[in-house]
Amino acid sequence: MPKFNEKDIAEFRRPFEEKGGDIFIALGITPVEIDEGRAVMKMPFCPNTSQFTGVFAAGALISLADITATAACRKDDGTFPFSIQLNANLLRNTDAGDVTAEALVVHSGRTVKVVETTVRDDKEQVLARVTTTHLIVSPSKNLKNENISL
Repeated sequence: MPKFNEKDIAEFRRPFEEKGGDIFIALGITPVEIDEGRAVMKMPFCPNTSQFTGVFAAGALISLADITATAACRKDDGTFPFSIQLNANLLRNTDAGDVTAEALVVHSGRTVKVVETTVRDDKEQVLARVTTTHLIVSPSKNLKNENISL
């Protein structure tokens, strides 16, 4: 998918808002670009994304990376890429502006994908590097009533 315009953003957010919201909505995350194998999303500095010391909360930065990585793994075949492993290196922080995550799928197997995500501030400084592993689950699984085990 090419870059998102305002209409695309509203359409992308609609299912999250209809179910009453989730972390995606709470953190103010906005899609910028999503293609198979690559995704870019932004998140603003605000009370929901900051910590006591006045900078971005580590959990908010990691959540942005994980959500962006999941989007990079998604296909239109009904499967869902559940994160099963995450490694984060938090390199610096900031107290203003938007942060942007770019996720690239570096391994795409039938059941497992590995994604490398870089989170940058408005000045293009790298704030975090996150690697995630995703288990691709078929739509036939009733995920609310089953445990997923490896």
